Amino acid sequence: MKFCDMPYERLTLEEIQAAYAEMEHLAECAETEADLKKIMELNHRLKEAMTAMELCYIRHQMNVNDAFYAGEQNYYDEINPRICELSNHFTEKMLASPVADAYKKMIGPQAAAMLECDRKGINGEVVSLMQEENSLTEQYRKLVSNATVLWEGEKINRALMSPYVQSTDRETRRKATLAISASWEEQREEIEEIYDRLVKNRDSQASALGYENFVDLSYVRMYRIGYDKKQVERFREEAKRELVPVYVRMQEEKRKRLQQEHLYSYDNAINFLEGNPVPNGDTKRCMEYAREVFTKLSPETAEFIGKFMEDEVYDVEMRDGKAGGGFMTMLPKYKMPFIFANFDGTTENAYVMAHEGGHAFQGYLKRNAEISEHSQVTSEVAESHAMAMEFFVLPYMDTYFGERAGDYVTMHLEGAVNRILYQCEQDEFQQLVYENPGMSKEERNRLWKKLEQDYFPGRDHGENENLREGRAWQRIPHTFYWPFYAIDYGLAQVIALEYWKMRKKDSQAAWQSYLWFCENSGMMSFPELVKGAKLKSPFEEGALCGLFEEA
Repeated sequence: MKFCDMPYERLTLEEIQAAYAEMEHLAECAETEADLKKIMELNHRLKEAMTAMELCYIRHQMNVNDAFYAGEQNYYDEINPRICELSNHFTEKMLASPVADAYKKMIGPQAAAMLECDRKGINGEVVSLMQEENSLTEQYRKLVSNATVLWEGEKINRALMSPYVQSTDRETRRKATLAISASWEEQREEIEEIYDRLVKNRDSQASALGYENFVDLSYVRMYRIGYDKKQVERFREEAKRELVPVYVRMQEEKRKRLQQEHLYSYDNAINFLEGNPVPNGDTKRCMEYAREVFTKLSPETAEFIGKFMEDEVYDVEMRDGKAGGGFMTMLPKYKMPFIFANFDGTTENAYVMAHEGGHAFQGYLKRNAEISEHSQVTSEVAESHAMAMEFFVLPYMDTYFGERAGDYVTMHLEGAVNRILYQCEQDEFQQLVYENPGMSKEERNRLWKKLEQDYFPGRDHGENENLREGRAWQRIPHTFYWPFYAIDYGLAQVIALEYWKMRKKDSQAAWQSYLWFCENSGMMSFPELVKGAKLKSPFEEGALCGLFEEA
């Protein structure tokens, strides 16, 4: 079924409560494997019914100003903490039932560990705080989605500025970057206030649940299974030690390519004197390129992309009122992934379809999982699917860029250094903020300014006060919506580079390892998957040493 034909009808809290009540009643008196299967079947049906919530979220993102879906999303934001509470209560009933051992054996140790995290991550005391948190993030979403930039005498949506930031004319880049920063400055006080309230809200949630701070609570909610905060801190320190010198060297190479005496931050988005490679075609043509690339890659991805295009489960057009960024989500009832993106005519068109396509392909592989818990993957695992796919499709980038495909590969490899450092910077920033929730707005900006020089020494923002004074973190959606998600991109980037190196030695072995990784996701922890796929762990001492020289 095409996405546009998928019907929407509100799933009410009362319906969800009734479903959980029935399952809990069965759990209390369950004795046999048949009883357990009945409960699991009902739970599976409930998750399929929750497709309504995904449809609402997607359509709200497609137009944040659509009053109907905005109202529906507000309803789900209001009841979602209650749903989490109901889910946890059901889990407790299952674990106390006569079939508890059979239940844990059926779902496996990884799913059982995730359920334990769920149990520790919420109770009735924090429901109202979580509702307030959802309201605050929605305020940020509407604020940034409707933001405009004054450009050449005309107000345009801020998301449409990417081509100007990547212009081959340096003065255009400078002016565009300043215009974008002026737009963010107009919203700065409101954004800082939203974030200040979010930090205090999340700290209150942590206190109510008995955690020292939100960092510890977040590690539970993010399902950090098989590793801890200390290992992440060591990863960040190794990134500084090993990758910062690589970044400095690459910046010097880029300076020479651009034939400049000195680089400013408005040069960040361009990589070649003749400009970045751009796709040879419009949005519709780029979707056809995606079909061609995934068809060439493997029989498995060919099947996936054929069904994906047939059902039109994507929205990639950029327009006013549409939320920024990109994501993939599953539609359980229809057993299909959905990709949301904003094609802006730059290299992003190819990149986002590779990245979100990696998410979507893995979701498609697991679409028929008999035990739905085995389709639930942790975020660092999910990002490994996506970021590895970015590298698997690199040999086919001539489809998008013709003779400039090599430039795209160079950009992508250099970008990998920046991405690891950038995600580490975000993670360290958030850890220090949430360990010190009383930090003032000005102190947070000064912290970002310091960390930026730690991870990107020599970065010069020139006359751009917004960036110079450490306010760039206010532009990062994950900082507001998904705290502590950022480091997952850094960890996954290492996995992706491991696959890139493996592919150059034996492409078939690399692909089979990737398929194994995707198919076993949801059944093992991140460290277990990495080991099983015969990859080097990002937490291993020296994992980043020489990584890019080998790549």
